[in-house]
Amino acid sequence: MTKLYYGGGVCTIEGTDLRGLQIRYKGAIQITDKTSDNFFIKAGKNIILIVPVGKEDTLHELFEYKGYFKIISCRASDSNGVGINCTIKKVMDYSELLDTKAEDMTTKSEHLKTGYVSKTAVRKTTVDKNIIENLHTSSYPIRLYVNDEVYAGAFHIHSDGSIMSGDTHTGESVTLRIKK
Repeated sequence: MTKLYYGGGVCTIEGTDLRGLQIRYKGAIQITDKTSDNFFIKAGKNIILIVPVGKEDTLHELFEYKGYFKIISCRASDSNGVGINCTIKKVMDYSELLDTKAEDMTTKSEHLKTGYVSKTAVRKTTVDKNIIENLHTSSYPIRLYVNDEVYAGAFHIHSDGSIMSGDTHTGESVTLRIKK
């Protein structure tokens, strides 16, 4: 069974063979990507997509966040693209959920207040990584061109879909195209 956990500014997932994820939510958050370099997070108003871009790898730790975040639904996919339903688990630190005696608690009960807002409210959803870096044409079945000549080598992809030369973006990066 696949379970998505969130609360207190952290979002993780448990399951097997998880390669993609779609989260529908309410709110606005600042996302700090915690996935491996083999995944990319794209966020918009009320939807977060986590997609594979590299070698076979699976999802576990997803992201940390600040802001108001209430997950409405979650859908995952496996390495074959087959959809997997997710159970959503809101992680709270309410005293009735603790597995201890009141006498043993070191946190005052009035400080147990995890809700849908983590740290501070934000105005717009953002992701800290907007470029997929360190890609190479030898690892992908893609044919890239620069000035009508085939390009072979390192490249990176911007969140707007533009593809450019080089492992990372620099002033010397040139735009690459896919011919149709």
